[in-house]
Amino acid sequence: MGYHICTGSPCLNYDTVFNDTSYICVDHSVTESHIYRIHVFDSTYDVSELTPPFGNVVLSAEVPRCSTVVSASWTPYRGMPGGVYHYRLLARLEPYDSTYAPYFVTDSVGPYSFSFEIPDGTTRVWLKVQVIGYGGDPLVSQSNIVSVERLTVDTAAFLFINKVEYDSLEWQNILTFDIDTAFHSGSYILYRSIDGRPWETIATPVFSTPPFRYIDNKISVYDSLHCYMLAVLDACGLNPHYSNTNCVVVPTPPPPTWFFPNVVVVGDDVNGSFLPRLQGLKGDLYELFIYNRQGLLVFRTEDPDAGWTPDADIPQGAYAYSLRCRFNNNTVKVFTGTVLVIK
Repeated sequence: MGYHICTGSPCLNYDTVFNDTSYICVDHSVTESHIYRIHVFDSTYDVSELTPPFGNVVLSAEVPRCSTVVSASWTPYRGMPGGVYHYRLLARLEPYDSTYAPYFVTDSVGPYSFSFEIPDGTTRVWLKVQVIGYGGDPLVSQSNIVSVERLTVDTAAFLFINKVEYDSLEWQNILTFDIDTAFHSGSYILYRSIDGRPWETIATPVFSTPPFRYIDNKISVYDSLHCYMLAVLDACGLNPHYSNTNCVVVPTPPPPTWFFPNVVVVGDDVNGSFLPRLQGLKGDLYELFIYNRQGLLVFRTEDPDAGWTPDADIPQGAYAYSLRCRFNNNTVKVFTGTVLVIK
């Protein structure tokens, strides 16, 4: 007479089919697990034994926020005909793949889960599971198709380098920015290119409140064109947004010069100090030593603006000096000599 279809465990009433051997459950979701069993009844409504359970495979997947790892899991297949030889997880990565490719194969006892890492730039991953029967039989069943999006908290950003100025007194570049910090909370990266060479990261500045400025005091005045670009990353440290490029030409300075006084007059307002006069000094290396005739150190400084001013107790006579310093052309020089102290 017909077939009685039931679902779940225990097997509950679902529907009855007369004069047909197929039934479509149009109101069932493929993302839910369903187990079906049937038995046949005759004209006197005697029924046969229930068939073995038959169920669909339900796949689920996720990519945690800021992660590059896709985690997939699925329910085991239950059904007819025959058993399961293996499961095959297939994936298609946008925008890289045009078709699905196998990523994982496991046998009938599982595991029914797999995690894999996706490359940077992947925006969406499509997944499905195929159930393969014994003996190379064709596909026994296929799961629902799952689409997962990589969440990277990509937000809008406004970055603009307004001006790059060269400070000839301090040998440094001063950068000013226009930034709307309300757009994002990510990390900033400042890049620099010198004379057309590749970009390099020179700083990871923190910008929270105006004025937005940065001072690049690690430049060489013997490099001409200095170009800068600012980037900000999203909250996952991904998806950099770039500003405009702004450049400044650093004029080539004159060659270094130096002059050392050879006489110091104790108490004199003009000639009472020993202070070398240096042009083109870089300033990151400066060591001045002065010794008496016995070789004892009487003065030492690392400040280019600090000279030796002998007091009234200093004996008159010749004193030896030694100066080690670096100039803006990155040359290191050592100067030695004597200075005469007169009272």
